[in-house]
Amino acid sequence: MSELSWKTKVYIGAAVVAVISCLLLIIKWQHDLIQKQNAMQTSFVEQKQLADGVTRAQSGYATKDDLNKFAKDLDIKLDPIKKDLNEFGAKVQGVSTVRIVTEGSKVSKASDTTAARVDPPTPNELAIENKDQYGYFKATQIVKLNEPFNGEAVPFGEAKFSAWRQKPWDIEIYKRQYSIVNVLGVDENGKHYVYNKFSIVAGDKKYDVNITDSKFVEEYPDSKFRFSPHLYLGVDAGAYVTRVGFEVSPNLQVALFSYGLTTNLPDWTFLGLGFDYATQQQRLGLILSPVNYNIAKHIPLIDNTYIGPSISLDTDKNVSLLFGIRVGL
Repeated sequence: MSELSWKTKVYIGAAVVAVISCLLLIIKWQHDLIQKQNAMQTSFVEQKQLADGVTRAQSGYATKDDLNKFAKDLDIKLDPIKKDLNEFGAKVQGVSTVRIVTEGSKVSKASDTTAARVDPPTPNELAIENKDQYGYFKATQIVKLNEPFNGEAVPFGEAKFSAWRQKPWDIEIYKRQYSIVNVLGVDENGKHYVYNKFSIVAGDKKYDVNITDSKFVEEYPDSKFRFSPHLYLGVDAGAYVTRVGFEVSPNLQVALFSYGLTTNLPDWTFLGLGFDYATQQQRLGLILSPVNYNIAKHIPLIDNTYIGPSISLDTDKNVSLLFGIRVGL
């Protein structure tokens, strides 16, 4: 049987690398899917009341469809928001809602204060003055309107009644400022936590209000395939396919594409192209790394270390199949 040509060996080697790359991608896809399902099932956080009127929101992950339904139920149109976010290269990550139920009150009471009448009564009014046993024709009746929150009476407005006028009531609703503060926290896995504080400013005083319901629904982050060139320094080792021999090859390459949650630290890199040096043959060469996997999540204290197969072609047309480790620069 005749010896295979170097081109045939290159084709066979490339096919082997392609099969290995596809298997690694399938394993990664299944792993991400299982992680997403587990996270959505176990990430629920209950609402909790903290000190000083601060409430931790009920929160959990949701699918994209569930998030859109949640926004629709709140009568929130996401399309205009998405359009505005596109100007900043951003997207809708989650929707938060806060619902406050006031205590309310219903009372029958006398006037809080009165204001003396300025204009004198008319003769007709004097004729019936003796019938005014409560003095409604002598002074304006004033009722202060307050809304109860947390055991405090927050001023809302006042009502005035002047019995001698055709339109006897004067009603004033005070200007009030409602303030909702949302604090978004994120853990090492990218999950967010939301803390809310609600307050009312009436007059010159601020009132903190306990929150009745607080909920945050977040779309689980999805990995993306991106064109994001990054420079990597690596060392590969393997065997020649065009001759007998073992090779160790330090190299410098640029990975053109990536797949992961972030651009800076992707889970996978693709199509790494660069230069290497065959230490055994002492020749420069070209190196191609079709796919590399970030092993940082499995090893502590590192965050940009990748492993994967590669093909090298040196200046003497020697081809080698290698496997190596790379670090982002």
